[in-house]
Amino acid sequence: MKSSPHLVLILCLQAALVMGVFAALAKENALVKSKAIDINPGQLKCCTNCNFSFSGLYTCDDVKKDCDPVCKKCVVAVHASYSGNNKFKCTDTFLGMCGPKC
Repeated sequence: MKSSPHLVLILCLQAALVMGVFAALAKENALVKSKAIDINPGQLKCCTNCNFSFSGLYTCDDVKKDCDPVCKKCVVAVHASYSGNNKFKCTDTFLGMCGPKC
């Protein structure tokens, strides 16, 4: 079977159309998911233990003496009962890429 240039062009255009439809659906799905997850629009100054996903969201598992000022949900990760020097962890989910290591 001999393929004509028109047939190849039509197949390429159909493939591009299908890819465009899937890209639009993926973007709409990501917007719906972002409403379900409380995303912090800020950016951490640094993060050594970063959990990045290919969806563009990340969390930071660093435990520090205090949380980054941009953090909305800072929780005590290590209780120091006698000294009072608790360690904290930011449990926010961020959009974008992880910052530099601390």
